[in-house]
Amino acid sequence: MRVAVFDLGSTSFQLLVGDVEPDGGLTPVVRDRVVLNLGADVAATGRVPPGALDRASQVVRRFRDLADRAAVDEVIPVATAAFREAVNRPELASTIESAIGTPLRILSGDLEARATVAGIRASITIASDPWIAIDLGGGSLEVALVDGGRVRWTETFPLGAAWITATLVRTDPMSRSERRSIKAEVKELLSPARERSGAPEGALCIAAGGTAGALARLLAAERWPSPPASLNQFELRLDALDDLARELADLDQSERLALPGIDERRAELLPAGAVVLATALAVFGADGAVHSEWGLREGVILDEIGAPAPASPGDVREAAVARLARRWGPEGEHEGAVRTHALDLFDETKELHGLGDHERELLSHAARLHDIGVRISPDKSHRHGAYLVEHGGLRGFSPQEVAMMASMIRFHRGAGWPKPSYGPFAGLDQEERAACQVLTGILRIAHGLGRADESDVVEIGAKIRRGELRILVSGSANPEGAVAEAEERAAVLERAIGRRIRFEIVPEGTLVTRPA
Repeated sequence: MRVAVFDLGSTSFQLLVGDVEPDGGLTPVVRDRVVLNLGADVAATGRVPPGALDRASQVVRRFRDLADRAAVDEVIPVATAAFREAVNRPELASTIESAIGTPLRILSGDLEARATVAGIRASITIASDPWIAIDLGGGSLEVALVDGGRVRWTETFPLGAAWITATLVRTDPMSRSERRSIKAEVKELLSPARERSGAPEGALCIAAGGTAGALARLLAAERWPSPPASLNQFELRLDALDDLARELADLDQSERLALPGIDERRAELLPAGAVVLATALAVFGADGAVHSEWGLREGVILDEIGAPAPASPGDVREAAVARLARRWGPEGEHEGAVRTHALDLFDETKELHGLGDHERELLSHAARLHDIGVRISPDKSHRHGAYLVEHGGLRGFSPQEVAMMASMIRFHRGAGWPKPSYGPFAGLDQEERAACQVLTGILRIAHGLGRADESDVVEIGAKIRRGELRILVSGSANPEGAVAEAEERAAVLERAIGRRIRFEIVPEGTLVTRPA
């Protein structure tokens, strides 16, 4: 089903056209965004003036044309804080409905928060309970407490970046007294709300919305020369966010526009937005927040089709990997064999590499996806497969996890040893790089063992003796051919673990594989 959502927000109007599956899979097809800053007008005068309303009408007509050209099955226009608060709300709604040709849904703060929670659940791996959703928009701040899989409390506050900028900021750069005023306003409104919510100290906070995304890009630009394609599940640490808030407050508009990673359309609002978000996290006792790229728009679509919420934390990741694998071709015997061999080899060599369940999971996903680039180019499938993983919008994974999987796939064939000249690998820290080198070495050997007929290799074992790793292989057909392939690819793992690797073929049925 192809659905278009018109998100008519206080800072910007945004269009999302996506193909949605019954299980909650959502593939964006068209995105568009126009900054209108209606929230600033409403904050200053209480209404949207005629000129701004004419511009808004033109934008939604263009969005409707894009949606029609994309052959959507349904159009869902939703409006948020600026429409809720404007005294000329009936005129706004009537004009926009005429331009779209569909009734407009003006969401209450509660419904906005609940839709955002639905989008977050489909985008982020959440292993903590309870958790707090924070949606910082231009006109308002929505907060929700989720516990036991249910939304237990929501509340909305006039703390949007545009609203605060229009009501409390008069100078550029922002003065210290203005910054103190914003902090005081946030604390005054959120401190009693935290008590009402029953949220425990230090509960996991997940931040959605355009302001959080713009701040995430600024922080990512400080860490990576070339930030990842996706910052979903990127961690916004409170200390780093505080530093960024002070830096933004000290810069004028022209200086902010020169910052790496800046969203030019939000540059005017980011100083206030950074102070609001950092102060809100401090009020809830959090040391940071996880950024969700999905929120209101995606949640509206998922709620519309009644998509189920993930039953367990790993479901988001498993479903995302399965969809990417399905999109680029059916999984055959080769992919299954490589995955099995990789996990067996990981388990058999654990005392050498010392990696844990997290790395094992990433290896499993990379093995499943290692050949998805074949449909683009059989000769350079590793390069194209890595690109698809890097840019595939995999839900539930952090940028570092995506980078590790892309690196494994990129170097599972060819020259082999992961190189810092490859952007995703260069963005990993030393510990992540070391783990990635081991996992790449394992995947290379598993790829060699699985290249022939699936029955060629049926069991893998390992022995560690006198500084040497012996990989024991048994099979029912032609294990010699598979072993010859694997031997050519063993150098990366040898280098990563500092051991010589030797392969030995043993009779079928003589190995006892360790339990997964």
